[in-house]
Parts: sequence; structure tokens; C-alpha cells
Amino acid sequence: MSESALPMPTDFGDREYQVAMVNVTNVCNLKCSHCFIFREGNPNSPRDKMDDATMLHQLRVLRDRHRIKYMYFMGGEPMIRRDLVFEGMKLFEHCQIVTNGTYGIPSVPGHVVTVSLDGPEEMNDRIRGDGVFGKVREAVFARQRDDGTDVILQMVVTRQNQDGLEDFFAEARDWPIEGVAVSPYVPRRDDRSGLDWPSLAERDQVIHRLIALKEKYPDLMKANAGALRLMLSETAMDFTGSDGENCPIKGNTLTLYVGDDGTFQQTYCCYGNDVDCARCGSYLLFNSAYHRLTKGGGVASRAAARMA
Repeated sequence: MSESALPMPTDFGDREYQVAMVNVTNVCNLKCSHCFIFREGNPNSPRDKMDDATMLHQLRVLRDRHRIKYMYFMGGEPMIRRDLVFEGMKLFEHCQIVTNGTYGIPSVPGHVVTVSLDGPEEMNDRIRGDGVFGKVREAVFARQRDDGTDVILQMVVTRQNQDGLEDFFAEARDWPIEGVAVSPYVPRRDDRSGLDWPSLAERDQVIHRLIALKEKYPDLMKANAGALRLMLSETAMDFTGSDGENCPIKGNTLTLYVGDDGTFQQTYCCYGNDVDCARCGSYLLFNSAYHRLTKGGGVASRAAARMA
């Protein structure tokens, strides 16, 4: 089928989105306890609903229409559609792949690969599955460190794994990576998972520990202390609001999911349609707010800073 015969993407208007996120698949080989794709309120049967040629065509159109510079390739597990991701990355100046690492660490010089791990081995494997930590560690150490790919570990911090923070950083400091990113759990409305903190004040102790880890491992932790301090209970709502009205990301990032009708849909938030904004822990949000306060930088420049 010629490109001219391929369906055009959903009309999201003509505004500029320098940053976009695309879930290239909702299929995944893991089922992590904190995953926001498959939790109640974001129902997804594990299947792909847009073929490669259509998705590449629509991403190209959306890139030109909205002047997208930075694209996050997400899932599910995006490396299940490896060829699609690699072709898609050719369309954008800056790219980041968010992967669970069990399919190996892709070599994408000049771009970022974020590998999800959620604590020391035993703790991680209770969350992500038996043997996952060892498989990811083997893949990270097997990569070619000097190929120009920035590899970052990312830990979603919950009440389930918060006790492993210090041990995780102590181990990761010897890994061939560019750093470790952290992001406290983003709960859903009426969240009953037990992963969240009942209040921001109760979450504060974890935020203080993250700040201490930044002081201890300033180069390893891919976060800045200023952004972490904005997460504390006395200021957090200033940058989220009860319904996202203060969020610096909402409305400025194009979030692309493939709906059941096979077309791109934009979610309420990059974490889905059922988020509790008042207890949001997204580091990207608070980092964006921090840079707006201190530098007045644009969203794309902040994303390109790779969560530094």
C-alpha cells in the first residue's frame, strides 16, 4: 500500500508539541504490580491494533503537524516491536526507549535507553517476575559501553520497594550506566493497590531519603535536589493541583495510545485516564516545574536534558 493510501492520524488540532510519547504496543512479557497500562481503569487486552506502516506514516504526519522534536517510545514492551521502534526513531531528533531490558539493551547512539528496575534483586523480582533482575543485569553488562547510547536505570518507588532504595543505589554505582532515575508511584483515583502513600505528608520521608541519596551519589542519581524538594507536601500541590490544573506537562506533551478502534487517542495524562493528580509523583512533572522556576526553559530542552 502506498503511503498516500494509508489512513491519516487523529486530528489533535494544530498546536505545537515539542515532546510526545507513543505506546507502540500494549503487549508485554512481564506484568509488573505497579504498571499503569493494565490496571483497572485502563483496560487493555494484550494485542497490537496498528500495523507498522500505518504507525510510521502517522508518526511522520504528527511530527510535521505538531513540530515534535523528542519522542518517547513506550509500551507494553516496545522492544517486542523492535523494527518499528528503530524505524520510528529515524523520524525524530531526540528519542528515548523505555524498556524492561529483558530483550537486551538496544544500541541507539545519540539517544537514551531507560531500563526499568525496581530495587535490589529479591525485591525487584517480587514486583517484575522471577529472574528478571539477573537477566537485566546481564544485558546491561553485555552492552558496548562506548557506542554512544545513554543507558539509565529507572525505579518506580512505591511502598512495596521503598525499603530497598539505598541498597539499589549501592549496587547500581558499579554498573556501566549513565545513571539511575527515580519516580514515586502515581496512584489512580481511589487507589487500593497498597503501593501508594495515604497522604503527601507520609510520602515526605521517602522524598527526604531520595534527596539524601542525591547528595551521596550526585552523578549516579539522574534527578536534581531542587525538583525533588518540590515534591514535598508543603509545595507539591502548587505544581499538580487537585485535578492537574497546575501540571506543567498536561496539555504540553502529546500522549499517543492506540484505541480499540485502531486510531491514536490522547490520554488525560501520560499515566492514563484515571490518575490521582493530587498525589502525583512523576519526576518529569516536578523537574519541568523546577526548570520553569529557575531557567524558564522549554519542555523539549528539559526532556533533552535526559532527566539530569
